[in-house]
Amino acid sequence: MNSLKIANSYGVAEQGIAPAKYATADISFTQPRALTGTILSYSLLLLFFVLLYSQLPTLVPVLATIRLVYIVGAAAILTMFIERMMSQRGWELVWPESHLLLGFLVAVAFSCFGALWPHYAVDSTLDLIKAVALYFVIVVTVSSGRRLQGLLLVMVFGGLFPAIGTLQNYSQGQLVEGRASWVGIFANPNELAYSLVILVPLAAYLAMEVPPWKAAVLWIIIAVYIAAIYVSFSRGGMLGLLAVLALVVLRRSRAFTRTLMLVLLAASLALISYGWSRDVGFTQLGTDSTLQERLATIQGGLAMFADHPISGVGVGNSVIAWPLYAPPGIYYGRWLVIHNTFVQTLSETGILGFLPFTLLLVVALYDAHKMSRHGSQPASGNTGRLATGLEIALWGFVICGLSGGFALSWFPYILIGLTSSLKRITQNERRLP
Repeated sequence: MNSLKIANSYGVAEQGIAPAKYATADISFTQPRALTGTILSYSLLLLFFVLLYSQLPTLVPVLATIRLVYIVGAAAILTMFIERMMSQRGWELVWPESHLLLGFLVAVAFSCFGALWPHYAVDSTLDLIKAVALYFVIVVTVSSGRRLQGLLLVMVFGGLFPAIGTLQNYSQGQLVEGRASWVGIFANPNELAYSLVILVPLAAYLAMEVPPWKAAVLWIIIAVYIAAIYVSFSRGGMLGLLAVLALVVLRRSRAFTRTLMLVLLAASLALISYGWSRDVGFTQLGTDSTLQERLATIQGGLAMFADHPISGVGVGNSVIAWPLYAPPGIYYGRWLVIHNTFVQTLSETGILGFLPFTLLLVVALYDAHKMSRHGSQPASGNTGRLATGLEIALWGFVICGLSGGFALSWFPYILIGLTSSLKRITQNERRLP
């Protein structure tokens, strides 16, 4: 996918999507009657996630030349349609998440008509279409608890690629402005940090479902994530990490898990207090020029919304509009992205896009929380634990999104897709006699 190249300085323009989207029941994960029919598309979905996290096309140029990521993604979508037609099953939407996501996509497309740079707005809309397509592939093909756990495990182990790559770059001194990151969609330290933050609760709750030796591997992976988040020196990422660790401790879970999370939480706080080597940190925020610059982008984003309240300045165009709406006295020799996902959405797509996007997150959080409560009963198996992991991961995105513009990244739509998938699984199990 295309990504904006106006700025190349960390903390300036966040990288968007780049190559490498009511009722519940107290049930247990039993084998559905019909798991066949989406096997090939599910396998291609897993391969897509391996490519997404490994960023092989970035590391191996020949794979980028043949556009392997696009081929696999398109093949997953095509086989999903073929399998659905062969099974003679209708198309299933998850109310209201699927409808809100489609509504957001319509609002994004509408924003192109009044965009400051229509061509780039169209490119950004195409990027979002790919994320929305991924959401529907997840909802349709992840049709059982076993498949959901399988995809989560691929994501958790896939996260080792950017985490280890970041740590290797840090050890070799390959830093930009004192910060470590990796390649591709993980080349921006803020994007890298938040993409790992959301994996921490997923790995923690998966560790409750496996034998002790496998759980130990997952806890080691979490430690690797935390180390990579730390050396990215992303303040938003560290705040998101502290939040998800605290939420895991506070939510009902095993005493061993709470103890481990408390240890990791204390270690993270100690690293912030005594080991932070980035020039800008968590002290003297009142005189921190970087923080003031980020707050200025939010102010500029609100000014964009005030000028274009219905459809915004065009999806992806807040960076273009920044010099026009920068607050007086703020140096804008650089093109800056709005460092708040919600203000970014408001400024780029107006009220038409902000409402469905925000409601989509609120509903996904509500449904995940509701499933976690219903699934806490003994008869419900691991439904509650997986739902809790997804809920906390969504909170991690929200908290990181308060200081970063991530509306056009893959991961919010992946998390919402996983939540919708779990919701559909519980609804389908409820219908079984």
